[in-house]
Amino acid sequence: MKRIIVLMMMSCFLITPPAQAEDDFQYWSRYSLKMVDTKKVDWTIFAEARFYNDTDDLGLYYISQRLSYDLWKHLSLGTNYTYLNYRTQSRDGTLAEDKFQHRLELEANPKFKWGERLTFKNRNRVEFRWIEDKGSYNTRLRHRWTLSYALKDKGPVKDVYAESEFIYNIAEHAYDENRTIPIGATFKVNDKMSLKTFYMIQNKLGATDWYANQIFGTQISLQF
Repeated sequence: MKRIIVLMMMSCFLITPPAQAEDDFQYWSRYSLKMVDTKKVDWTIFAEARFYNDTDDLGLYYISQRLSYDLWKHLSLGTNYTYLNYRTQSRDGTLAEDKFQHRLELEANPKFKWGERLTFKNRNRVEFRWIEDKGSYNTRLRHRWTLSYALKDKGPVKDVYAESEFIYNIAEHAYDENRTIPIGATFKVNDKMSLKTFYMIQNKLGATDWYANQIFGTQISLQF
């Protein structure tokens, strides 16, 4: 198992753009509430809040309504609507005034398992974004790879995982963000609730070069 974890961490670091991970420490708090869970269709309410400037300031929050369609064994499709409120952050940590954003998101997400423990997921999303003061031509692509390793007889720990996400801005013709989680873990609280914790390096392309943020995150998931 230790070799699997090391390989997961190395793979994420190798595909991360070069940057100095020293700009800001942030906390991202996520919440997932699965309202409907059927064999073919699921409905989930997802929310997130991000705290910037060494976790002192709320810089972004959003809520998303997500429908997923499990029509095939190894492929699910998704349709989401997201409302987002954010404050742009400069390199010195200054936050601008609040702006809002509406997003229509379409997804195609393959998933494969190797044996009883190893799972590979690939989330592919296109986001049609309407951004305040910027209009509707702000489409971007997001591709996220996740490799998880299930643990058995390890107490509340369900799995450990690593992932990396690439974001390409179609409107600006630029690959401008990468989010890498070298290590994360999922804990089982009870039959209806789980908790994820993760460490992330967020690399972003600024006006002239790449910079990075250090992020600690949690996600509470509930299912009715």
